[in-house]
Amino acid sequence: MTCRLIPTDLPFYSYGVLMVFAFVAGIALFAYNSRRCKIRLPDLVDLSLVMVLPSLLGARVTYILLFPAQFSSVRDYFALHEGGLVFFGALVTLIPAFVIYTRLKRLDPAVLSDFMVPSLAAGHAIGRIGCLINGCCYGVHTDFLHIYRLHSDATGCYRHPTQLYEMIFLTALSIYLSFLLKTTYQKTPLKKGIISAYYLIAYSFFRFLIEFIRGDERGGFFTCFHFSPSQLIASALLLCGAVWLIYCHKNSVDSGVNSYEQS
Repeated sequence: MTCRLIPTDLPFYSYGVLMVFAFVAGIALFAYNSRRCKIRLPDLVDLSLVMVLPSLLGARVTYILLFPAQFSSVRDYFALHEGGLVFFGALVTLIPAFVIYTRLKRLDPAVLSDFMVPSLAAGHAIGRIGCLINGCCYGVHTDFLHIYRLHSDATGCYRHPTQLYEMIFLTALSIYLSFLLKTTYQKTPLKKGIISAYYLIAYSFFRFLIEFIRGDERGGFFTCFHFSPSQLIASALLLCGAVWLIYCHKNSVDSGVNSYEQS
């Protein structure tokens, strides 16, 4: 018995709605975790503006650079409700914006990053639902699962629902990281920054692997090893996560002692 997982001919604005929902859900989870761990974190409005605007810019610019043929007018550049965002582009611009913000506000980047990554994973998971609905970021053909196909696919032709795979992984990762927050900051003190390092390593490794079964256009160019641009970025971020993990182990004090005021 086969079924079609979800129709792919729904209106494109569903992507925009889900992006807004992802933002709201991420903020709500951030506030919940800070209250649960009894740690006062920066003002949500300031933090949201500083983090979201560079992320959107990076995600959109990266997509435009990878897929220039899809844009025929200036209006197309700003049609975010139709999709066209690259998560790694957002992450690459988010990191320097985050560093500048923490320096200006004199905040501890290790603690703040630990509390941000569960929300980042949760919002990303919701965003993948938008990809699933819009029929982008899809997988290669498969005979293993008969649950997802594109509107343009021939009858009986099915694909890996890579959007669903990633959504499940990111949801589980968000839950696990939220659990670690409680353990790290309230029960058994661990090193600050460890949770954000785990996020970088886990997602980068997962993304590198799932790229092998992605069937959509990967950006118009590949390396001599047939790696996609996302795999190259994932490799770099995986290395950054490993370096950050080592740094936090060697230089960070226990998470129970930090520059944030506990309520």
